[in-house]
Amino acid sequence: MQGAGLVGLGSGLGAGIILLGAAYGISRLTSAGLDGTARQPEAADNLWRAIIVPAALVEGLGIIALGVCYFLAFIVFQGR
Repeated sequence: MQGAGLVGLGSGLGAGIILLGAAYGISRLTSAGLDGTARQPEAADNLWRAIIVPAALVEGLGIIALGVCYFLAFIVFQGR
């Protein structure tokens, strides 16, 4: 029973760290885009197009990792 509790704790902590990391990555991308737009306003369209794809990938990676954490917790606590 102690192992199940540790898996649950690890899943919760992992989910929190994953979401903080994804939010930090997206904020860094947005910050770089705003900085580039402030330096060259005429290139704003190209900059935002180049930022949207990596932001979507970071978001998707965060969601997949969060799903893995919840899946692990579900597998462990399903047998109880």
